[in-house]
Amino acid sequence: MAETEDERKPLLIQNNYVETTLTNRRRNASSVTFDHNDVESDGPSSPDVIRSSEETEPESPEKLLSAKFESLDYDICENSLYLKEEKKKTTQEIIRKEIARWFVSLLIGVLTGLIACFIDYMIDICSGVKYDYVRKYVNKCVESFCLYTPFLLWVAFNAGIVMFGAIFTAYGEPMSAGSGIPQIKCYLNGIKIPRVVRIKTLICKVLGVICAVAGGLAVGKEGPMIHSGAVIAAGVSQGRSTTFGIDFKVFEYFRTDKEKRDFVSGGAAAGVAAAFGAPVGGVLFSLEEGASFWNQGLTWRIFFASMSSTFTLNVVQSYIKGNQWELSNPGLINFGKFTDSKYSGFEIPIFIVMGVIGGLLEFLYF
Repeated sequence: MAETEDERKPLLIQNNYVETTLTNRRRNASSVTFDHNDVESDGPSSPDVIRSSEETEPESPEKLLSAKFESLDYDICENSLYLKEEKKKTTQEIIRKEIARWFVSLLIGVLTGLIACFIDYMIDICSGVKYDYVRKYVNKCVESFCLYTPFLLWVAFNAGIVMFGAIFTAYGEPMSAGSGIPQIKCYLNGIKIPRVVRIKTLICKVLGVICAVAGGLAVGKEGPMIHSGAVIAAGVSQGRSTTFGIDFKVFEYFRTDKEKRDFVSGGAAAGVAAAFGAPVGGVLFSLEEGASFWNQGLTWRIFFASMSSTFTLNVVQSYIKGNQWELSNPGLINFGKFTDSKYSGFEIPIFIVMGVIGGLLEFLYF
């Protein structure tokens, strides 16, 4: 029996509804493109940036924000294939890889110390030029009653160098703004933030710190050293750079999220050690404040990187200041020169009482 038009209407409406639903689902499904060449900023085994295609319907800000970030693959899938590959490794290969880990830790410490020396040296030069000109005009204008001239010169110099650093950071690499510590904490805990450990970020970070501190802003060079050390660790451990398009074909067995994470932890610790001259403090920072993944072997490698960073900074600073191998400059932080640093025996009980009070306050706090 032939169907009437009235009987066919529900079927047509249902088919149109199904087709409309499928079309909307295809339209809302965003196409993603992966950038596998981003070595310095992200893990080598996962995509860099997820870019949503143009959609007819506007997305919420939460979706747009979350679409830029990916999680890092820190967990090892210990399946039968992985165990079979691990059993194939010889003793020589294991020893060679462990030696390479220590060598990379040494490179991270030395390069982080050199970056710290460069930052401190450039700040001294810029500050010296500023103070020399201001002092010259102050001495000249004391008698001629034109002290507004050195004041305007002071303001112009500070505003100019800070503006240059801000423009370079904003247009060069916005990810280098701030201390970078929150971003490194996110990275160490499995959140892959785009461009957070690129060499371009390091360059903008170093220049921005120099301009900000030399310009008289209420900021320090200690915090950004953590981010700088992490960038150095990420680049050295992978043996290649997408910013310069260079691949040295070394350390290819470290091109995993897990290995890169461990080296970034060491770089952050080396940055703390270079900033404050405290290798143990660098290890404790990475252990307590930074990473959520830790092991005993990593502790010694990170301590070695922190010691290398502090020692390199100390030696280079002694040559810069004209006192070769006078190892009295362990960190960037400076409390000035103390002409009389002696203390008497009766002060020791005071120190003991201070320590006891501090321990009791900590006990009451927890």
